[in-house]
Amino acid sequence: MDAVFHVEHQVFNYRVAAVMIKEGRVLMHRAKAETNWSLPGGRVKLGEDAKSSLKREMKEELDLNVTVDGFLWTVENFFTYAEKEIHEVGLYFKITAENPLPLHDGEEFTVLEADRLVFKWVSLEDLNEYVLHPQVVKEKLIEGSFEPDYFLIDQPQ
Repeated sequence: MDAVFHVEHQVFNYRVAAVMIKEGRVLMHRAKAETNWSLPGGRVKLGEDAKSSLKREMKEELDLNVTVDGFLWTVENFFTYAEKEIHEVGLYFKITAENPLPLHDGEEFTVLEADRLVFKWVSLEDLNEYVLHPQVVKEKLIEGSFEPDYFLIDQPQ
């Protein structure tokens, strides 16, 4: 069972995400029906530690075996989505893949394991051209700041 809890018009979500950089590009994804991007990952299952969750998600979504190289950021984020108030805690880890994905010439691509998602390797220099959530992650990637940190994002209602 995923560590996501729905209570009336509120949702709590516990998520892990991967910072995977290859040749100056970061791997991002989005739902096919949306335009906003995020870093690949997913929900932590109850009773599962964050690193194991991230490895499982990378295997499920991209058929990648990954090594978690280190912890980067905790982002506690409050926002509204689909008329629900979301409280999300996201843990971000730097990872490397044992069997890296090709860069696909910077074009969007899909994979069989996660056909509801679109992936793209985006140059760190071009990140400002994309809507990447949460914004603080985008800022840290652009700055090249990979020191562990905690961020609280409380968007006005």
